[in-house]
Amino acid sequence: MTGSHEKNRRYWDASAPGWERLRDRDGLWQTCHENPEPAFEGRALETIRSLVGGLAGKDVCVIGSGDNYVAFALAGLGAKVTSTDISRGQLAVAESRASLLGLDIDFVRSDAAHLDSLPDQSFDLICSTNGFFTWIAEPALVLAEVHRLLRPGGFYVFYDVHPFQRPWQDQVGETRMDKPYWDTGPHGSKGDIPTVEFEWTVADLLNALAESGLRLKTIIESPAKDSRFWEGHSYEPGSHPELLDWKVNPRAGLPVWLTVAAQKAEA
Repeated sequence: MTGSHEKNRRYWDASAPGWERLRDRDGLWQTCHENPEPAFEGRALETIRSLVGGLAGKDVCVIGSGDNYVAFALAGLGAKVTSTDISRGQLAVAESRASLLGLDIDFVRSDAAHLDSLPDQSFDLICSTNGFFTWIAEPALVLAEVHRLLRPGGFYVFYDVHPFQRPWQDQVGETRMDKPYWDTGPHGSKGDIPTVEFEWTVADLLNALAESGLRLKTIIESPAKDSRFWEGHSYEPGSHPELLDWKVNPRAGLPVWLTVAAQKAEA
């Protein structure tokens, strides 16, 4: 485990109870196994379905699973899901919730750059979701692991905040740059439990993907569907739809989500 990943693990373990309370407020964890669409952004579920087809019986791994909404959603669609995250605290919350929902999910604590406990060619589909790559010091290591774990012909699909959104200050209604696009970090926090974050460019992510041996299938750049993105909410509905208009909020004229699908070559 890298030094930055260890710092981030300590943060997420300490923060897990607070995030548990926050996710109880939106309550989506209770329904996404029956209604999977709200667990995804950026047309990611649509992309998975178009490439993989039916998920019943498919072996799926969610890396950096966090709140595990996507893991719950995929399990509800019939997939045999393995959920991996660096934080034991986050996984404990998810495992408790999965038990309440009657979902059979394997939970594995592991650094996404070193998934050594999982055997080669174990999965038909691997996913990562919003906020994953910002915690990753070396995307190439993660994508090499993804390639190792996929069966021939298997798919990796990720969606995340589009790198074009990263250079700006968080205010809406005006645009002011906070840093150059190419200043990818590391950026350290100054909280009680320090973290280390990265803001990778599109080129950083796609070059690492190519170097892993995965073959690019599709890229989707999407706007926000709900103003909650601009209001700082992960799942709760927004209340200011005017923020979706780029004339009111210029950053809405840039893509919010980057969704990428890649495939491991057939044997």
